[in-house]
Order: sequence, then C-alpha cells, then structure tokens
Amino acid sequence: MIDYSTVERIQSAAQIYDVVSDFITLRKRGVSYVGLCPFHEDKKPSFYVSPAKNICKCFSCGEGGTPIHFIMKHEQLSYVESLKYLAKKYGIEVHETEITDEQKQAQSDREALFILNSFAQKTFSDNLFDTEEGRTIGLAYFRERGLREDIIRKFQLGYALETRDSFTQTALKAGYKQQFLEKTGLTFAGNNNYLSDRFRGRVIFPVHTLSGKVVAFGGRILKKVENTGKYVNSPESEIYHKSNELYGIYFARQAMVKRDHCFLVEGYMDLISMHQAGIENVVASSGTALTQGQIRLINRFTSNVTVLYDGDAAGIKAALRGIDLLLEAGLNIKIVLLPEGEDPDSFSRKQSASAFSEYIKEHETDFVRFKAGLLIQEAGNDPVKKAHIITEIVDTIALIPEEIIRLVYVKECSKLLDMDERVLVRNIAKKRQEQLLQKKKTLYPDPEHPEETLPPPPQDEENSDLPYEQQPEKNALFDEYERNIMYYVVRYGEQAILYKEDATQEMLAVNVIEFIASDLKYDDMEFQNPLYKKMLEKGYEKFREEGFVSEHYFKNHPNPEISRFAVDISTDRYIESKIYSKHKKVETDGEKLKAERNKMLLEQVPYVMFNYKDAILKHQMEVINREIQTAQEQGDFEKQKELTIQLTQLWKDSKKEIALQLRERIITKI
Repeated sequence: MIDYSTVERIQSAAQIYDVVSDFITLRKRGVSYVGLCPFHEDKKPSFYVSPAKNICKCFSCGEGGTPIHFIMKHEQLSYVESLKYLAKKYGIEVHETEITDEQKQAQSDREALFILNSFAQKTFSDNLFDTEEGRTIGLAYFRERGLREDIIRKFQLGYALETRDSFTQTALKAGYKQQFLEKTGLTFAGNNNYLSDRFRGRVIFPVHTLSGKVVAFGGRILKKVENTGKYVNSPESEIYHKSNELYGIYFARQAMVKRDHCFLVEGYMDLISMHQAGIENVVASSGTALTQGQIRLINRFTSNVTVLYDGDAAGIKAALRGIDLLLEAGLNIKIVLLPEGEDPDSFSRKQSASAFSEYIKEHETDFVRFKAGLLIQEAGNDPVKKAHIITEIVDTIALIPEEIIRLVYVKECSKLLDMDERVLVRNIAKKRQEQLLQKKKTLYPDPEHPEETLPPPPQDEENSDLPYEQQPEKNALFDEYERNIMYYVVRYGEQAILYKEDATQEMLAVNVIEFIASDLKYDDMEFQNPLYKKMLEKGYEKFREEGFVSEHYFKNHPNPEISRFAVDISTDRYIESKIYSKHKKVETDGEKLKAERNKMLLEQVPYVMFNYKDAILKHQMEVINREIQTAQEQGDFEKQKELTIQLTQLWKDSKKEIALQLRERIITKI
C-alpha cells in the first residue's frame, strides 16, 4: 500500500494541464483550456481544464476529475495503478507501507510471474523477427493472413521455436526459476529432469491485462500433428484466471468508452484483423463460452455489445447461452451474421472501417428477435419443437432486468410465435420467480425454509452504496436540499463561519463541516442520500487533522464516486447561478477576502440548513394530512382527532424550534 506522504507528493506534483495534454489537444480559453472530450464523440470542444482548480470536466457528458481520476478513467487503471503512473511521470519514488512477510512473498511471487511472462513475450517476438525459423514459419504465416508489421508488433505476436526445450533453457540461463516456469505453464516438467516447452512450434498470441501486463499466452500450431489441438493456452495460475480475462481488452478499452460500444468476436485473428481495418472497440472470447467475470469486464466500459457471427448455425447455437448471460447483466445485445463463407477476420480485411460500420448498421438484429427467428426456423411445423421454442424464449426474456424492455420483447415475440401476450407474460413472471428463488437458495441455503423471504447479503461498507440514481424514489425527495448543503461541505468545509463562547468566555471558531454535522445530530437527522451521508461522515472524521482542506480531500478521494461528485459540485454552474448569485463577491486578497467569505458563509450555511429542515417538516405534515383524509373517508373520527392534534403540535413546536435553533446557534457579533 502506498504511504500517505507519497500520495500527497503525487497529488501536489500532478498538474491537470500536463496530464490531460498528454492525451488530447488543448487550446487556451480565458483562464482555462478546452479540447475535445476523450470520453464521448465530441464534435464541439466541451472538455474544460482548469489549472487553477487542478481539475477537468466535460460539460457535455459530465466526466472529469483530478489528474489521478482522469488517468483512472482514461487508462482504465485502479487508484493505486494511477498513482504509480503519475509517480513515474513526475519522477517520484513510491514508498509503500510495511506488509507482512507472507504478503511480501505472495507479492514477490506474483511479480516474478509477470516478469517471466514479459521475458517470454520478448523472447517469442525476437524469435519471430530475428531467427530464420521464426521468419520462414511464423512471420510468413502472419503475412499470409494479411497482417502488417506494425499490427504484429502492436499485439506483440511471436513464435516459439520447434526445439523441445528451447525457451525453457533460454529462461533458465537468464536466471529465471524452474518453479515459476512451471507455475505460468510455459514449461512442462516430467521424470528424470524432463523439461519441455508448452508452446513449441507455434505462433504466439500474448493475452494482456487491463493495464497491459502479459498474463497468459495462446499458441497456434501451423502443421498437422496427430492428437494435437490447433490451439493451446496457458493454464490457470496465481495471476491468470481465464474467466476474468478477455483477449484484446487492453487495446480496445479506450475505443469502447469513446464509442460506448463493443464488438464481440471469437478468435485472435478476428480481433487483430478488425484492428488493422480501423475498428478498435473489439474483444474476443477466444473460443470459450462467456463467463460472468468477462461480462463484468465489458460492462465496465459499455453496455452496448454487438456479437459478430460467421453464419455457422452450430457455432451460433453453442454460443447462445453466453449471450443469455450478457442479457441477464442488463447489456443491450445485437447480433450480426456475416455473409456466407466470411468470418470477422476475412470480412474486415476486405472492408474499410466506414464500410464495415455501414454493414453492421444495416444487418444488426436484436438478440431476442434473432434467437426467436433462429429457433422458429429450426422447428418448422413441429408442434413439440414449437413448444420448446416458447420455453426457451420465455427463459431468455425472463433474464432481462428491466420490466419495460421485457414487455417490448413480449409484444414482438407474441407476433413471431403467434401467441397471446398474456400467456408469455404469465410464464415469464413464473420463470422470474423461479430464478429469484434459485438465487436466494444459492446465497442463503436453508433446506427447512426454502421459500422464506431472505435478508440481503452483507456488503462491504466502503463500497456498498448504489449510485444514487438507483436508490428508491423516496430518497430523491430532499436531494436538492442535501446537495445545496454538500456544496458548502465540499467547497468550504474547513472554513470558520461563526464563533461561540466556551466556559472561559473565549471565542472559538466553528468550521462548516462541524456546524452542519452537529446541527443534524442535534435534531437526530441524517442525509437520505447515502453518498452525501458518507462524505459528511468522512469529512467530519478528518477535519481536525492539520492542513485539512475539504475540497482537496474530497476531490482526491480514492473512492471515484466521492471524487466525481466533489468535482461536479465545484464546477456546478447551476448552483452558482440559481442560489448564490446574490452573494457573489469580487475576489480580493488577505483579510478582506476572509471577512467577506465569513459573512457569506455565516448567512448561507444556516440558510440552506433551514431550507432542508423546513422541507422535511412540510413532508411530515403532508403525510399526516393524507392520513387524516384517509381516516375521514373511513369514518374513524378518533384517529382523525388524534392526527389533527399531532399535526397542530408538529406545526407549533417544530416550526418554531427550527427558527429558534438557528437564531440561538448563530452569533452574528464576530
């Protein structure tokens, strides 16, 4: 783990203009810079960079943040990886906190496997270009398949020599340990010190992680050998879990984000040929069924997926289950059948990027309709097969998480299958109940009470919050009021806004975060929005630390949801114009600036708190009024009387108390 002082040095050194200008062209505009947003198709520059605030923001798609979070988003790196990226850029030595001997060993072993894979990749690439065997067999094969040299080098393709243990001996002589050669699967070991290369005599396709490290290899043999598969792949290891990796994701990730779309193909050459044709937002399943881990990987970058097939019916049917998993994850799936006799490799080599894209637009079909059509064609007039089709379609539609989308498919499929919509709806509802029960059984196996409603699984506190837009609708009731308060927490959290006398009659400063947190606690209240609640709690924990600056703390927070909100609220022109334009001030220096800020905060922070409490009070009164109306309609006069007294008391006590508390807690004489 990177120590705090190192993180601080990186945050201080990283300048937003330097970082962003490495990737996009920026032009000066006033005190800021502007360029085309790298995160969406931006025709008119809408991506602003503010050196003064050391942040960036797109006012079209909303993406942005600090230098660290720009790198996280643009390069699809973790928080720690982004820190290391910037540390390298600015020449900062990374110091990590002490870890146990066991952790050190595990970390060392993992790093050794990655280093060995990197050595293997370089050796295989050197074989391809620098040896007679590599050039005449491996390089000749790639050129025969139409690949340019720049593409071969981009994907780090290579060749493993035919000699039984050529690579193994090369690695051992270079100082690499046999135990790691075996762990990565690069070497087989047998009796009597028998050693053999796994990939000998094959062209090599390295598999890269999201950050570009070589995690595994795929090898294709070029001559016919009995009882030998055409392809062989690295086995599972401490660093490689094939269910969590997708071939080409490292080279596709930025294009997937920018175009908000992904092509899914089967083979290595399909993907590489499409890249050569200029279509970079493509990943490959490498001939295996899709897994949940791979789907989550795609979903990190886009929810729109087009699957390309070469028209082989058997292959398509085998892949349908994997597509069902994509559908269950909530992705928008399209299918494209290429012309007969073509696969993505051969077809893309004959097309320009624009012609290929045009073909896709004209021929892509929604997955559910595609599957229904495929099964109907197979069933013909056989009633038993038709019944089986209905079952399969019901199973597929039931996987879709969005109810509205399910209903659209029900209408379409009822026409295709010539069946009453109500029959499909009933069967889909039944299937979803079965799926829910099965999921519950998987999470909470309880053979004695299998149908009981079960509690949700435990979640990690730090990362358990759903995005706020996915929270129940009731939480949005006070969102505007809470957001107004959070504006001051983020922008001015450490600033003093008032003074109060303690037992010694001394004047003590109370900062914004302390005032807001204690004011809510006094009334036994908390924010409805879980993100705001978490931010206020964390800010309140930190505000007493020396050098604490609220805006800096939140913008550079490792939780991207917190940092993104902090950047948004710091650049929110809506808030500036709607609520605070009345109190805008001319920026001055020194004591005058401090006094004016104090005056503004002294007035505005209690004001937004009052508005928030007033909104809650009104909501409570509306709830009681509805209950009074219901009691009246039901003729329950005792209940009506009781609620009326409750409403009157709430009005008298609470309304008065809110105003009184604000007056009592604020001392305007500073």
